[in-house]
Amino acid sequence: MKLEYAKRGLQFFFVTLVVAERRQVLSSIAELEASGQIAAAGRAARPALLPLGEIVAAALRAIHRVWPAVTISDYVVMPDHLHFLLIVDYNSDQGIAPLFIAHRFADAVERAQALVEARNGRGSAPHPGRAPNPSEGPNLGRASHPGEGPDLGRAAGALAERRVEFMAGLLREAAAAAREAAPGELKVERGLRFGERRGGAGARAPVRSVVFARDCYIELSFDSRQLKAVRRYIKLNPARAIWKARHPDLFICHRAIKSERFAAFAPRRFDAIGALPILGSPFLFHVRLTLKKTVAEHEAAIQEIVEKARHGMVPVSGFISPGEKEALRRLKAEPSARFVKLLPHALPARYDPSAEDSREIAAGRLVILSAFPDTPAVASPAMKRDPAASHRFRQNCLAMNDLAARLCAEG
Repeated sequence: MKLEYAKRGLQFFFVTLVVAERRQVLSSIAELEASGQIAAAGRAARPALLPLGEIVAAALRAIHRVWPAVTISDYVVMPDHLHFLLIVDYNSDQGIAPLFIAHRFADAVERAQALVEARNGRGSAPHPGRAPNPSEGPNLGRASHPGEGPDLGRAAGALAERRVEFMAGLLREAAAAAREAAPGELKVERGLRFGERRGGAGARAPVRSVVFARDCYIELSFDSRQLKAVRRYIKLNPARAIWKARHPDLFICHRAIKSERFAAFAPRRFDAIGALPILGSPFLFHVRLTLKKTVAEHEAAIQEIVEKARHGMVPVSGFISPGEKEALRRLKAEPSARFVKLLPHALPARYDPSAEDSREIAAGRLVILSAFPDTPAVASPAMKRDPAASHRFRQNCLAMNDLAARLCAEG
C-alpha cells in the first residue's frame, strides 16, 4: 500500500512497537495456555500483564487524556511487542502527528520504568529534566493479584485510574521536552515521507528508547475491510502466538520444495508454509470458480467441493473470487477438510499468516503455496492506483490457476 497522509476526517494508524532484543518483559501467554482460555477455535483472550506491561497498558489508556483528538480503540500487549490502533480525528485537531505520539509513548514508558527501578534501588531515571522521586505516583510496576483486600474490584479500579493519570503526566512531560528539543511536532515526523514512499505497507522510524527497539512500525488503514482485518489481527494475536508456540514446525517457510510432484515445473520453484504432507496427497483437485457468476450461481459447485473435501480429497485454489472465498469459508467449517491455498505473489521471509489461516495451519489442515518468488506482495489499494502492479497481479492470478491445474494433474 502506498502511504498517504491526509489531515482530514478520521485517520487510522496501526502501530507496532517491539521490545529491545525481543525480551519477553511485557506479558505472559503461558497462563492463558495452561488455563485453556484460548481454545483451538481461537477465542480471544488477553495475555497476563507483567509489571512493565501494566505500565504500557496505562500509557496507552492515557493517550486520549493528553491528546483528546486521539483514541486507542484496540490494543494487545504481547510478551515482546505490542500492537495498537490509533485513531486521529483531524476535524478536531490537525496538529496531531502519530509518530510523535508513538515516540512520546515510548519516552513515557521508559521514564516510568526508570522510576520503578529507582524506587527499587536498581537504577536511575535516564532523563536529566528532573530528578526521579521514588515515592511519586502510584505503584506503577505492580500488577494487582486476585484475593487482595476486602473490596478488590473498587481498589483495583482506583489503582488503575491513578496509574493512567500518572502516565498522562509523563506523556505531557515527554511531549514538552520533545518540543523544546525540536520545535514543531511535525518536524519529528517528516522522516516517514508520507505519500512519497511506494511499494511498502508501512513505514519505519526510530524510537529512541531503552525499553523498545529502535524501529516503530506504522501502517495506515483506509477502508472498512482493511480496518476490520487489523482489529481482528489485534484481537487474535495471543491465539496466534500460542498456535505458533505449539506447532513451530508448521510455521516455517520452506523454500524451493523438493518433491516429484514439483519436478515437472523446473526451473520454477515453489515455497510453502503449513502442513507440507498435504502436498503429497494423490487426491488434489483444482478449484476455480469464475468471477462471471455470483456466489448463488456457484452454490452447486461449492457444495460439491465441500463434499469432496469431506471424503478426503484436497481442493487447490487461490481462493480469490467471491465463489472461491465462500468455498474456503465452508471448508474451514468442515472439521475433516484439508486444502491448499496458492498466493499470486512471493512468500515473504517472515510471512505472517492471518489469524484464520494460522488456526488452520496449526490444525494441520492448510498449506499456503507460492510459485512467484520474484513478485512482492502488493496490497489491493496500491494495485488500484498502480496499473503495472494491477496488471502483474492479474497475470499472476491467471498463471496461478494454470499451475494449480497442472499440480493436481501431476498426482
